[in-house]
Amino acid sequence: MFETVYHGVPIITMPVFCDHDSNAAKAEIDGYALKLDLQTLTADKLLWAIRKVIEDPKYRQEVKRRQRLLMDQSETPLERAVFWTEYVLRHKGAMALQSPSRHLGVLQYYLVDVIALLMLSALMFYSVMKLLLRLVTQHAVNSYSSDACERKKVE
Repeated sequence: MFETVYHGVPIITMPVFCDHDSNAAKAEIDGYALKLDLQTLTADKLLWAIRKVIEDPKYRQEVKRRQRLLMDQSETPLERAVFWTEYVLRHKGAMALQSPSRHLGVLQYYLVDVIALLMLSALMFYSVMKLLLRLVTQHAVNSYSSDACERKKVE
């Protein structure tokens, strides 16, 4: 949706994959797009949507308003990139901007200890549940067997 706002052109969306639905819904709610469903799309619906986006000025006005907000910057992206490159050079690597995680070992970075603890907990839970199930089934079998033996003695 960044491109449509950047160029100031209202759009018709037809979501297909992943985040398309949420992006299309947001653009429609924001007022610079119409969302069509591919499952129920017909030539008449598409023609209606094209006419509505072209003829209704609210779509163009809203996208132009958002374009002004986006473009209202004190510097260009190139100037910003040059500034931050020079900033890092002036401050000899700008250590304050670097992530502390770059000093972590592989085991700490990937949380191997936490993953091992979670796996061990899951294994212990599985073992306890398996043991309990075995005890319950043995108790049920033993009580059934003893009931059957007592019935035979009574007869």
